Amino acid sequence: MGTNDFDAGSDVPRIILAGAGDRGMIYAKQSLERPRRFRIVGVVEPMEERRNFAGDLFEIPGEFRFSSAEEAAAVPKFGDAIFNCTMDRLHAATSIPFMEKGYHILLEKPIATNGRDAERILQCAQQNRRIVMVCHVLRYAPFYRTVKELVLSGEIGNIIDIQMAERVSYFHESVSYVRGKYGDPDICGSGMLLSKCSHDLDIMAWLMNGVKPKRVSSVGSLFQFRPENAPAGAAERCLPDCPHLERCAYSCKRLYVDHPQRWANRVWNDCGLSGGTDAEKLASLSDENNRYGRCVYHTGMKVVDHQSVLVLFENGTTGTMSMTAGASAAERSIRIIGTLGEIYGEFSRERITVSLIAPQAKGGNIERAIDVSPLQKGDAHGNGDRLIIEDFLRLLKGETPSICCTSIEDSMTGHEIACAAEKDCETTIL
Repeated sequence: MGTNDFDAGSDVPRIILAGAGDRGMIYAKQSLERPRRFRIVGVVEPMEERRNFAGDLFEIPGEFRFSSAEEAAAVPKFGDAIFNCTMDRLHAATSIPFMEKGYHILLEKPIATNGRDAERILQCAQQNRRIVMVCHVLRYAPFYRTVKELVLSGEIGNIIDIQMAERVSYFHESVSYVRGKYGDPDICGSGMLLSKCSHDLDIMAWLMNGVKPKRVSSVGSLFQFRPENAPAGAAERCLPDCPHLERCAYSCKRLYVDHPQRWANRVWNDCGLSGGTDAEKLASLSDENNRYGRCVYHTGMKVVDHQSVLVLFENGTTGTMSMTAGASAAERSIRIIGTLGEIYGEFSRERITVSLIAPQAKGGNIERAIDVSPLQKGDAHGNGDRLIIEDFLRLLKGETPSICCTSIEDSMTGHEIACAAEKDCETTIL
């Protein structure tokens, strides 16, 4: 895990934010709500506007605002840990210099874009005795923590099969994985499964309590977002004059201007128009260089829009994970079938059902429902974004973490499953 060398002379842990995008700011802004828990003392961000925004927000002196990790790692150590929320493909290149400098790391998922870089990060952490926690925040959501506790209780016996599914909403899919940078592995460094579903495969591995995977297979395709599926007469860009602008579900005007609550913050943060007027935003989307104004069927998307994974574990347990993008609404579901019963739940419904084998009962089983809604609050990950920070701070102070702890050692198995699935899917497409 690493050792605690938290600077006892500092009143609270001093954190450097590397990557001031959406995820990084979600973690860092918690310091404003709880200034006695941790402070942001530096920022590393290549985009000047984001760097200055974060620097001003957290009152960071100019000498601690850096455009690259190399710059920050070159100066004398001035913090305790890094929130590394850089692009996936940069995780190894940024984490390793910081660990060698003596910093602990909270690393945004996925660990890396391939197994080799993930192993390099792990080895560096072990050699330098640094703490590295991976931002698999779903472990901390009360929904999944309750599932984990039920499995550990032995109530459903030994696990026979784990069935997981993630449905990605059409508006999330379009902004991140079709028009956005995660639709191009040349930019983000990985396929959609690793960038989107590493959460889910981490949960699967976590529920197996250390049992390793023996075999992984996967299939998937780019089914929907292809030129031949565009509506008749559709333009290659929504603006200024696609005939389907006002009725297409994927119209950039409808999604990012008319209904900005549908992930539009990603668009306007990237475009530097978070506080822009509707007229300014429409003008930006009309610019041929704005990726978010492209027709979803004409983006040249290079990743799958649905994929299924099958895992055989060393003890004979099987696990399946199915990701489908373009759904009407986002949802994650899980069903665990054991030798004595099963667990089933849907994340957004905040309800878990336990069904136990009971020959004496009418129908042969006994069911009960667990309502986790009173606990799931605070953010889109069921309060996981906040709880993972609390666990990381506990580790920095040498305290015992929760059962959800996402140490890199414990997070590697899910990452290995994702990488193996990506590789198998690439080699089995006909």
